[in-house]
Amino acid sequence: MISDSNKQHNHINNNKDNIGRKIVLTSRNIQHVFDLELIDKAGITMAQWKVINTLTTQNGITQREIADYVGLDTSSLIPLIDRLEAKALVERRQDASDRRINRVYLTKKAEALLDSMHSCIVSLKKIVTKGISEDQLEITQQVLERINENLLNHYGVYASKDNNIVIGSRIAESSSSSRKKTYSPRK
Repeated sequence: MISDSNKQHNHINNNKDNIGRKIVLTSRNIQHVFDLELIDKAGITMAQWKVINTLTTQNGITQREIADYVGLDTSSLIPLIDRLEAKALVERRQDASDRRINRVYLTKKAEALLDSMHSCIVSLKKIVTKGISEDQLEITQQVLERINENLLNHYGVYASKDNNIVIGSRIAESSSSSRKKTYSPRK
């Protein structure tokens, strides 16, 4: 005979009904298809798009600031910026007051790609929302916002003044490595 705790364990592990798994799989699929669209129509990857997209509203910010906004550590961002620079889509300039700091700027070539990048977003949105009513989309957004709020409230996450999300969870703070990690809202 199966105990109640085993039934609960089996229910949690039932992947076809697991909402967290569905959210993760859907997110991965959307990101993968968006990456393919960007490569095909603009010649850049989604990771490169994140940097370019950040610079469209904050041109000239530092590499560290870009890393924070796109959710990467600096060591992962540097090769990404190297590739963008090799494609002549961004240029690094030394900060006028501190030569150790590099600021990153979009080039005219990158600005010329913005329409292509935008068309990828519009195209993907049409595909993703096909056959889904406005009411269903609104409910989905409300449910996802509530799930996010529940997670944020439970794990002690809060938004900082610059709209980055700083994770200072009770779990992280009680562990041996109680570093706070900063994530920026995706664009």
